[in-house]
Amino acid sequence: MSANAQTVERQSGNRLRSERMTRQFSGLEKMRSSEYRVCIEKAKIVTESFRQTEGESQVIRVARALEAVLTNIPVFIELDDLLAGNLSSKPGGVELSCLWAPWDTEEILALRKGGFIVDDADVSQIEAMNEYWATRSLTSRMTSLYNDERIWPYAQLGVVLPPFRKKEEGWGPGGMIGCGWGVHHEISQIIYIPNYDSVLTRGLNGLIEEAAQKLQDNRLDSAEAINRAELLTSIIISLKAIIAYAGRLADEAAKASAQTSDPARKKELLALERACRHAPANPARNFVEAFQSLWIIWSVLLPSGVLSYGRLDQLLGGYYERDLEAGEITPEEALEFFQWLRVKDSHIVITSGQTHRDKYGGLSKWHNCVIGGQNENGDDVTNDVTHLILEAAHSCPAPHPSLTMRVHEKTPHDLMERALSLVATGVGLPAMLADKSCIDFLTREGVAIETARNYAVAGCLGVNIIGESRMVASPMFVATLVLKFALYGGVDPRSGEQVGPKTPNLEETEDFDSFYVAVKSQLAHFLSLQSEFNNITIDSYGKVFPQPVESALSVGGIGADNNILGRTMPFENGSALNPIGLINVADSLAAIKKLVFEEQKISAKDMLRHLQEDWGGEGGEEARRLALAAPKYGNDDDYVDWIAADLYDFCAKHISSLTTSYGGRQKPSALTIGTCVVPAGQQTGATPDGRMADDSIADESLSPMRQCDVKGAEASFRSALKIDQGAWQSMALDLRVNPQGLRNEKGRRRIEHLIRYYFAEGGKHIQFNAFDEDTLRRAQKDPASHRDLVVRIGGCSVFFVQLSKKVQDEIINRTEINPLES
Repeated sequence: MSANAQTVERQSGNRLRSERMTRQFSGLEKMRSSEYRVCIEKAKIVTESFRQTEGESQVIRVARALEAVLTNIPVFIELDDLLAGNLSSKPGGVELSCLWAPWDTEEILALRKGGFIVDDADVSQIEAMNEYWATRSLTSRMTSLYNDERIWPYAQLGVVLPPFRKKEEGWGPGGMIGCGWGVHHEISQIIYIPNYDSVLTRGLNGLIEEAAQKLQDNRLDSAEAINRAELLTSIIISLKAIIAYAGRLADEAAKASAQTSDPARKKELLALERACRHAPANPARNFVEAFQSLWIIWSVLLPSGVLSYGRLDQLLGGYYERDLEAGEITPEEALEFFQWLRVKDSHIVITSGQTHRDKYGGLSKWHNCVIGGQNENGDDVTNDVTHLILEAAHSCPAPHPSLTMRVHEKTPHDLMERALSLVATGVGLPAMLADKSCIDFLTREGVAIETARNYAVAGCLGVNIIGESRMVASPMFVATLVLKFALYGGVDPRSGEQVGPKTPNLEETEDFDSFYVAVKSQLAHFLSLQSEFNNITIDSYGKVFPQPVESALSVGGIGADNNILGRTMPFENGSALNPIGLINVADSLAAIKKLVFEEQKISAKDMLRHLQEDWGGEGGEEARRLALAAPKYGNDDDYVDWIAADLYDFCAKHISSLTTSYGGRQKPSALTIGTCVVPAGQQTGATPDGRMADDSIADESLSPMRQCDVKGAEASFRSALKIDQGAWQSMALDLRVNPQGLRNEKGRRRIEHLIRYYFAEGGKHIQFNAFDEDTLRRAQKDPASHRDLVVRIGGCSVFFVQLSKKVQDEIINRTEINPLES
């Protein structure tokens, strides 16, 4: 550890939190009470702008709408703000948007039931905006392309979550509610890491100058050149609007400084004014300007629920070290900024209509901050800011932003020790990510190793190259439901309709191998449909709501023929196919192989009957006992682990054979995001592994089914390591760890050893929950006394009491490991 990092540890070792930050943290109680005031100012400004620009180029219209928002939206600086840039037009508010889909009466009522406050006076204005966007929304464009032969029937099945009900409402009625000033429209719009460094080192004026020169040099001699001119114009409009917005924030800071009598606060506000006058228009000169510039850009790019901060310790580390050496900042002052960020981000609400709120329980969001890792030469890059970010999460244990720590063979022990001490608090941070596996994936995809070493994470675990890649479509693909279709020869037992290719059903197959071939045929068919579905999504994004700011902050985006949502990126990963529940499929296939074909303890006919009866009919209880006793993934048992490894290998190869409308090929990704394990299980019904119809599927792509891993963490790791994780852009493994064990140095060392072993052998990712069962059950019974209890679900941390009981039970029932036990 460096001398400065040791200073931070000594001075903040008692979980230093100033009086101001204590007030800020206490203010999260309002969020924990789930009361959010819906504001419609941004929606009104955006809608009026689009009305006025009818007939113009769509990318210009988007730029003009952003300009209108940044010019007219109310701005303010709250009492304890360290940086300028509010997130809604009213303190504590969330801005409604209709660009994704309209908000009908049912959805407004659902909002109110969910704790959102909607003023009666705003309802008529929402209805008027609905009328305008009914045929102009992203949903209307996408669903108009769903043909009646394949894509529309597929969308209704529930293989992709949530199932569609009506074409006009698409994925579910209700638009977007979120924070920030970008003209955005959906909860997972662009999953990427902007090239923030270009703003910090060149300033927006530098980017504007480049765009203006390229516009001047552009000759309108082709359709591509015309597209280029429109995109360059939109970039210039947008970036100038951000500079003007920063000027408005500077004016507000000046006004606030004139009104305060507190000399210390006046000094802060004057510094804030200077920062906003200078940055992000110009290169940042110090830590505060860099942080302020980053905050403005980040908040303007919201409300994407998956917007990453990138490698935050690398972005800000140099500024901090220079200011510290010059005596311009202290460790305590810098720490306060990172604490402020945790509180401010935790106030952000990102949600959509009720169907998506069911899917993303606890108001999940994935604002990932990546720390640690290595540079292009393979050297460790841990710095003082790495430690400050961890300390901020320890002393200010809000659930957001998410933290992911890159781990490689040179990661210092003291950094692992500090990270695991934070995990022991129960906040679910940081997740651990293996450089070896992630870099392996990228180099297999043709990325140079020097570039691959600078990867970061977008969303919960989307491995991306900063400024050189972006994901747009990666919805959950419910593999367990596809297994259900295979059991019936491609027929959906819920409707009796032939929804997949006609293959032999379970009763018609003579041996396991024949049935396994049928399962793979169904998987290939539905993964191919998902590829078409994704291609419609990504094409619609780029044509309906192209994004000039994101384009400007991508490598080669200034001067490109198309915006970031319409062009091939250097590392093209715009569309990913994301199967969930493959572990349940593997366990189910192992049960079928053993019980139906080898031991013949359950006939194929009876197996289907038990599933239809949810194990409740004649002989069902005994059959379920046998199914639960069949080999289960997570116990280092080749009988079932081979099936899991083969399934993942088959899916990765098939996914990689499918093309995208961006150019390039679909990417294999395996993430079980948010609380979608609950609706996925409900869509599927009972499965041959002994899971009942209303039970959730297994959590995350590599986690064993709850209570089925009975041989300890090492056995679970060995099962997971039989899967080629380097073939997948994203894979995740959840562990529930006994917190007492992690609070013991011996326990932390054992967990560190397991992490390093797992990653050295090819593992990709581990995330932790560190709460004992008694604590979680007390929180269920007495939520008012446990409002600050944070847990980890599907790649992010959330307040436990905001989750449904089904999701809470799923977390409680995960197998716990005690690092103090052998």
